[in-house]
Amino acid sequence: MLGYWQLQRLQWKNDLISSIELNYNSKTIDFPILNDADNKYEYMRTHIEGKFMVKQSMFFFRSNLKGESGYEIVVPFKTTLSKDVYVIIGWIPFDKKDEIDLKFIDDSALTKIEGSLIYSKKRKPLIPDNDISSNVWYLMNSEEMDIVNNLNSSNYLLKITDKNYFPQILIEFEPTNITNNHLQYAGTWFLLALVNTIMYIYFIYRKVH
Repeated sequence: MLGYWQLQRLQWKNDLISSIELNYNSKTIDFPILNDADNKYEYMRTHIEGKFMVKQSMFFFRSNLKGESGYEIVVPFKTTLSKDVYVIIGWIPFDKKDEIDLKFIDDSALTKIEGSLIYSKKRKPLIPDNDISSNVWYLMNSEEMDIVNNLNSSNYLLKITDKNYFPQILIEFEPTNITNNHLQYAGTWFLLALVNTIMYIYFIYRKVH
């Protein structure tokens, strides 16, 4: 049953990767500010215009694509639209959080930025609570972020994907770089079932004789 469940997970993961590839490679769309009730636009490319609110920047505990611990920096963005948008500007190493100076972001000028849409994440039981006092976050949930920042934001976040946008920090984005080991997991469970069956038959055989 566990092996069969992993085969179902394999199909789900393949469908997810196909959906991400389709969205990311489609044409650039207008920001779905009025259509954010679900995640059907996630990973699609878009653009917004407005001003950064650097003083309300947040640090989200994340590993980069190499597996190194650090923080993704999220900066609220006051758009010219009806809602604000949280912008994921890039990643810094764990020990740089207290040293980083975000003065390289011009928060006084009207700025147009492009990136990929990321949908607000739902809170699950095992996710730690955000450490607001230390400005360390664990969940990119727009509602929780709005409560702290007193904002009215979209359920979609914008992740900057152009590596040259902010050369002072690491910008990386590989939407289809998703681990998919469910076939190996299924094989492991089926093999364990076979080994246990052989051992059980051998045990019965010995008992009979």
